Amino acid sequence: MASDDAQPRQSEGLGAAGQRLLGSAAALLQSRIELAGIELAEERQRLVGLLVLGTVVVLFGLLALGSLTALLVILFWDRSHWLALALLCLLDIAVVAYCIYRIRAAIRQAPAPFATSRAELAKDAAIWRSRT
Repeated sequence: MASDDAQPRQSEGLGAAGQRLLGSAAALLQSRIELAGIELAEERQRLVGLLVLGTVVVLFGLLALGSLTALLVILFWDRSHWLALALLCLLDIAVVAYCIYRIRAAIRQAPAPFATSRAELAKDAAIWRSRT
């Protein structure tokens, strides 16, 4: 009779352990999803900020460039206005080329999205593999 009592207790113990394991896995998954959500919000905020700043830079850069071009053409009108326009055009092309270079470098050096979430999930997977 003692063996009959031990069998249900062992089943209850395994069932409870399974439920605890499922609960832990669900809590772990929930925390990882929350981390991914936080990273997504941070990335979105960073991109919006960069977009706003980029728009302001382009707008005021064009205004400044137009004003400078007009000023230099007026100053050099009597001497050689075409040379002033040609040099300004070359300067504009150089600035655009430099900006394109910087944008490409920034894109290449940007961290991978959700790097922290992926690292945490990889750690979790390694832990689960080592337990089995």
